[in-house]
Amino acid sequence: MSNSSNISFISKAKLWVTNNPDLAFAVLLAVCVYGYFAFSNDLFATHRTTYAIMERFAVLGLVGLALTLCIIAGEIDLSIGSNAALAAVIVVRFTDSLGAINAALIAIAISTLVGLIQGYFIAYLRIRAIVLTVGTLMLLRGVSLFAAEEKTVMLTDFTIPDFISTKMFMYFSPASLLVIAVFVAVALFMQFTRYGREIYAVGGARKEALASGIDLKRPMMVVFSISGFCAGLGGCIIGLRSGTAQALGLQYLLLAGTVAAFIGGVSILGGRGGVIGAAIGTLTVNFLNTGLVFNVTPAFMVQLYLGVLLMVVIVFQTGSQMFDTYQRRQQVLGDVDLVRGELLNKKRESPI
Repeated sequence: MSNSSNISFISKAKLWVTNNPDLAFAVLLAVCVYGYFAFSNDLFATHRTTYAIMERFAVLGLVGLALTLCIIAGEIDLSIGSNAALAAVIVVRFTDSLGAINAALIAIAISTLVGLIQGYFIAYLRIRAIVLTVGTLMLLRGVSLFAAEEKTVMLTDFTIPDFISTKMFMYFSPASLLVIAVFVAVALFMQFTRYGREIYAVGGARKEALASGIDLKRPMMVVFSISGFCAGLGGCIIGLRSGTAQALGLQYLLLAGTVAAFIGGVSILGGRGGVIGAAIGTLTVNFLNTGLVFNVTPAFMVQLYLGVLLMVVIVFQTGSQMFDTYQRRQQVLGDVDLVRGELLNKKRESPI
């Protein structure tokens, strides 16, 4: 019985890897990065380090999730760092007068509205998001500078930052648990709703999706609204956790979030990827950053390692797509040969 169950498990694992090569490679990469630093540094595989990694996940995970959804839809949101910075400035500046919850709700609402407007214009004007969001990136930086009065804004009451960083269940905080809940909600939305399937459709085959009657405005507005929401929530978490905000800060989020999205298996061509991959990619980036910090690695080397990691993933994805195309071509040729053989046999057997 045990041998048959082991064989069944192995066959299922092989089938899963075959059906999800990019996600399987993301899991392997995460395990390798974590394993390397765990064996090379005694302080890495500890409870405190795991808690620190999950704290970083609370912000970078939201950005990685947002960019993953945008890339699945065949677009990208270059303004996500500026949107998060604006939310951080708003929540820090108005927490003392309005309260943390009200300030956070206002900041998240503004960020979500920005995303909604971006999605509408991208669909309405039929232009690529990379063009529109470059302009939004600069616009939001200007608005952030105006809201911050061109200076660093700070909290005077640090009760909220202390609460957000409170350790819960050994490895989590209220912020990281909230982000995990967002991941679960978005995963259910993408998997079980029509709107989620439309996002995959317009990313994987936009012309066919439009020809089948899907309105481009709806999936674009939905996906960029989610991106704006994630940016706003991430900015609020950073602002309230640190107690300060800068209008020109958080520029690193776009690069790190993009690397996390691609490591998680999202396809640069769109239409492929998922929430689980975004989580795995974010954790891999956090493993690498944390491990390099323990090894006292210079900042430029950290960027170099991230770039190398991204190149490895891109090479694997390219090879995987080429192999998949080759297999499909061989299958088509095999089917053609089979039909040809059947026709020849019938011709030989038929009387003259």
